[in-house]
Amino acid sequence: MNIPNDYLCPITLEIMNIPVILIEDGRSYEKTALERWLINNNTSPMTNKVLKSKEFIINISLKNAIEEFREKQTKSQHNQEVSTALEIKTGALPQKFKDKKYCQLLIKICLLGDRYVGKTSILKYLQFQDQISNKVYAATVGPDMATLHLNRLFKNRYAVSIVLFDLPGETKWRDLWKSQYQCHGAILVCDVTNPKTLRNIEESWYPALKEYGYDIFGGVTLCNKSDLTEDLKDEIYKDAEQFSIRNNMPLFYTSAITGKNVQIMFNQLVLSILNNNVLVNRLKESVNIVLKSKHKEEPRKEKTGGNSCC
Repeated sequence: MNIPNDYLCPITLEIMNIPVILIEDGRSYEKTALERWLINNNTSPMTNKVLKSKEFIINISLKNAIEEFREKQTKSQHNQEVSTALEIKTGALPQKFKDKKYCQLLIKICLLGDRYVGKTSILKYLQFQDQISNKVYAATVGPDMATLHLNRLFKNRYAVSIVLFDLPGETKWRDLWKSQYQCHGAILVCDVTNPKTLRNIEESWYPALKEYGYDIFGGVTLCNKSDLTEDLKDEIYKDAEQFSIRNNMPLFYTSAITGKNVQIMFNQLVLSILNNNVLVNRLKESVNIVLKSKHKEEPRKEKTGGNSCC
């Protein structure tokens, strides 16, 4: 997880433990760092103006926000360690995992965002990885799709298939594909070289996902094409951080061309879905509905045992 700039002390450039507000300049600093500064200086660390008063107070709201961020950061680091053990392969589920003794789960994930933000390149990278080229893909007209799967059983009982949809990026056609928003995971993609693409996520794509999609889903925000600009002071990075914090979702800086963070992001998203009991129960319900439908179509077929292991 990337540390928001507001959580860093301007003096030490490290995340703060006890943030305090220097009353005269209104800025927040780490308490011990500010105390050391004020012993040897009578100026503001930020403005360099002479201080009439050296009083400061604890910034309680910022302290609470940082503590919450640290908890999420610890959880994210754990998920990252666990997710590296996930091996996601392209193609349909191997025959050995289609045995009835394994619970079959089908996860649907959607790529959402404007055209030319790199959604198709992300999909192709997840399909082909090192075999991907630098070719420029045409804008997606209809939903593109990739089929993937976990190369081992999850928790020794779940055989997991993944369908990744790349939805067209024209916002005027957004409502045409609204049925596709009913997904278990969503990847919201903006282009770091085009701030408008982030605004459209905030004002169009994310609201549509909330309106047409499930009430609960796994979500991530991607600042894609990060290989084209490494300046984290760019406004779009700050705005993306704020959007992700407001909507309680991880933020990744990615490049589909170099592969930076793409697989890590996808693994963590899949893992977060599989660790969400509500989503797993929904996936199980979908499996049982399919099985019941098959039973109706094959009423005379002799039963060889329980068909639902979910």
